[in-house]
Amino acid sequence: MVGGSVVARRIRSVAFLLGLLVLLLSVVASVLTARQRQVAAQDSTLHVTLGHQTEALENYFERARAINAVLADNPAFTDFYRAPGTNRRKIAAGGPLLDRVNGALAYLEKLFPGRIGEACFIDSDGSEIARVVDGVPAAAGDLSQDEAANAFFAPTLALGVGQVYQAREYESPDTHNAVISNSTSVKAAGHTGIVHYEIALDSFRMRTGSDGIAASIIDANTGTVLVDSRTAVIGDDDPLTEVAAADQDQGVTTIGGRRVAFQRVLATSGNANDWYVAVSAPAFGLGWTHGLGLGSLALLAGALLTLLVSGISGWTYRRAIRRAASYDRLTGLANRALLTERTETALRGGQPVALLMLDLQNFKDVNDVLGQRHGDLLLTQVAGRLSTVAPAGATVARVGADDFAILLPGHDLDQARVQAERLLTDIRRGYQLDGVSLDVDANVGLASGPEHGVDAETLLRHADTAMHLAEHHGGNVQEYDPAGDTGAPLRLELLGDLRRAIESGDQISLHYQPKIDLQSWRISGVEALIRWQHPQQGRMAPDSFIPIAETTSLIRPLTTHVLGMAVRQAKAWQQAGHPIPVAVNLSTRCLQDVGFAGQVLSLLHEAGLPADLLELEITESMVMTDPERALTVLQALRAGGIRLSIDDFGTGHSSMAYLRRLPVDELKIDKSFVQEMTVSHGGSVLVRSAISLGHNLGLSVVAEGVEDQETADVLRELGCDIAQGYHFARPMPAGDLDRWIIEHRAAADRREQGKPMMSV
Repeated sequence: MVGGSVVARRIRSVAFLLGLLVLLLSVVASVLTARQRQVAAQDSTLHVTLGHQTEALENYFERARAINAVLADNPAFTDFYRAPGTNRRKIAAGGPLLDRVNGALAYLEKLFPGRIGEACFIDSDGSEIARVVDGVPAAAGDLSQDEAANAFFAPTLALGVGQVYQAREYESPDTHNAVISNSTSVKAAGHTGIVHYEIALDSFRMRTGSDGIAASIIDANTGTVLVDSRTAVIGDDDPLTEVAAADQDQGVTTIGGRRVAFQRVLATSGNANDWYVAVSAPAFGLGWTHGLGLGSLALLAGALLTLLVSGISGWTYRRAIRRAASYDRLTGLANRALLTERTETALRGGQPVALLMLDLQNFKDVNDVLGQRHGDLLLTQVAGRLSTVAPAGATVARVGADDFAILLPGHDLDQARVQAERLLTDIRRGYQLDGVSLDVDANVGLASGPEHGVDAETLLRHADTAMHLAEHHGGNVQEYDPAGDTGAPLRLELLGDLRRAIESGDQISLHYQPKIDLQSWRISGVEALIRWQHPQQGRMAPDSFIPIAETTSLIRPLTTHVLGMAVRQAKAWQQAGHPIPVAVNLSTRCLQDVGFAGQVLSLLHEAGLPADLLELEITESMVMTDPERALTVLQALRAGGIRLSIDDFGTGHSSMAYLRRLPVDELKIDKSFVQEMTVSHGGSVLVRSAISLGHNLGLSVVAEGVEDQETADVLRELGCDIAQGYHFARPMPAGDLDRWIIEHRAAADRREQGKPMMSV
């Protein structure tokens, strides 16, 4: 019995030790797994930061190219060359001619606030005609005479009009700062010049916020660190330069004790800069797990204590991991996973459930202009306001970069809309971000269960769809509408068909509706209207596919396709002796794309069409979605000589003060007012007021929807300039319009001669 008890005790002891060992190994495995999750989360953060930083640089290069393309045709520069006299005499004389050149250069500085070191206009002999630094024109005696020695000079002179050269970094001889430059050639009256401006390299320094993340811009050819967010010193001994010598695949690696992700900035024609963006953070160590030796006596002796301490630490760490898995690290709000879980629970409760999705307008601009640190400050302040205003029982979550969600159990649609308006009111109060004052607006989408979804995934998707619909309509609150859901199967199929139609080019066509000068009764232009001949569904009305395309990125290639067709047709009419201006309607997204003006001017250059034969129509609501960005795009288009028109005037919400700032040529009165004009006194007053307003602003006025001679006569008496509508002609293919033009000109000639008009 004694021997048996000894054996039993030994077995229990061995079992106890083995149990300790198993538990200890479990703790080690748990810690290692947690560390792997930490590394994975860190790598994900690095990739997101990398994407933002790389996109910001690519957007800069594209925006600079678009602005340069516009400068090539700017009258301030071309008129200087066309004016009589030598450059030296014109510079010495000063006056309005040189003031316009200096004004154009100063305006260029405003497009890149705080970033341009200098902007100048240089002749082909290397002498400066004008230079502006910080908005101040240089005196004639201070202008350089040897710009031809600079690296940008010869490559820029070799370019065609509208092309751009972006030089590699160098030290500016005037500001002594490290800069890169953008240059384009100007050709007029047998002269060639260069418009050139320098961007301080230090202005690309990236602010990455917290978590020890740093960002660097690296020259891929030399491995030199051009800009590093961690220090104001630019050097070439940083270990991150090792990426320049490696064949990289955009993975994450460890260099010099840091986890590093990197990506090449997309190269564009005429850009001599070949850059990598690298973002990095301190690599996680493995701590005490490095020293584990399973056979050592020391480990066995201390196993119990280690198990106890590790168990407590493991519990604390697992709790932190669980919180990290459910809450957003920056704002402390619930994340998408926890929101989804709570939404499922609420939907199972049998009560109404409302879900708000909210995104901040122009948040990307805050990051690009002020830096990510200010962007993070804004997000945390918005999160605090949402948490304060949200009712008891609500879940406030951050579900994207600048996307938030509020789950409202027990709320129907009407109650949820009241909450949404309260949230918007609070968000629109001003913000202070380290001394920077900022106003912010938001788009809010609203969906409710069970009518808009019986599961969390569907409800979240539908709230997100409503949010994007709100963005399309210029903000405020939009409820989910199944009819406008581009995610519905039939609409997804339609989008696929439209994409293929654009690619093939043989299903999309344009019809043209004439615009008539009410004084001469002659054609003053045409409006291009899209038509889609669907292979299965036949002729499709624009209203059946344009609104769907506008809620997706497909509207951009569709707009480009339509513009290309219209420009080529206008060129054909010009060559046939009919120089008819063609008007094309734009979408909201066009006015938010700073590269759009450059794309349009490129189309004109390729076709050889004068810019004044293209007119672009916009609406008030499109402009008011983001007024300042829209104004920048419109100014670039107008500087290129393109005519601009405000369509459907009277249906938007723009202020007269803002309309005065828009560089437009024409105002089109909405057809609803025109058709009301002859049947109500109020309609007549509205049209008369619109005509008076347009003329006071120096604009031509067009009336849409003219369907009878009586309306045309009244408009003519009121002083309206141009009319358009079925009374004159329905939209028709280009071939039919050719015949119509001949017939209408003959009819207009008979009118002038006092002969009876024939029906046209």
